[in-house]
Amino acid sequence: MLRPMVAMLKLLSRAALPALAITLIAGAAAAHDYIVVASTEPAIARGVAVDGGQKLAVTPGRQVTLMHASGEVLVLKGAAGGVTAPKRTAGDADSARLEMFRTMIAPKPRDVSEGLGARRTRAGVCPDAGALTTLDAVAQAQTAGCAEPASQALEVWIADHTPAG
Repeated sequence: MLRPMVAMLKLLSRAALPALAITLIAGAAAAHDYIVVASTEPAIARGVAVDGGQKLAVTPGRQVTLMHASGEVLVLKGAAGGVTAPKRTAGDADSARLEMFRTMIAPKPRDVSEGLGARRTRAGVCPDAGALTTLDAVAQAQTAGCAEPASQALEVWIADHTPAG
């Protein structure tokens, strides 16, 4: 029991500093308030970054689901003139975390998702996706190099927190 915990701590300490620097740089460069986590509007792809107050071309009968940097998930239903994302800003730390989640859910090029080395894992170190029940835990697992369980846990989290409607 202790050995896997020590291994995870070593892994986190090695991976944390470079990952934090990359995340902060990415967050500063692309400080958005929301990301698209689901869309029935063909012109709006999953993973697109959206600013508060931004107008989205969502036609009647279609909808877009957005996740705010705070973790709040909201559904915008289409209208004749489109819809506007609510104005709500995110802090720098939340924006950096949101950018990490955006890269996790954005569509991947086929050669990246199925290519050589795409299935590398750290056997015995990565947590089970079911154990990642908070956005902070998902972010930590992603930063530690456990992309597959982190992505699975993020999908479950989004599904559990999307309002019905």
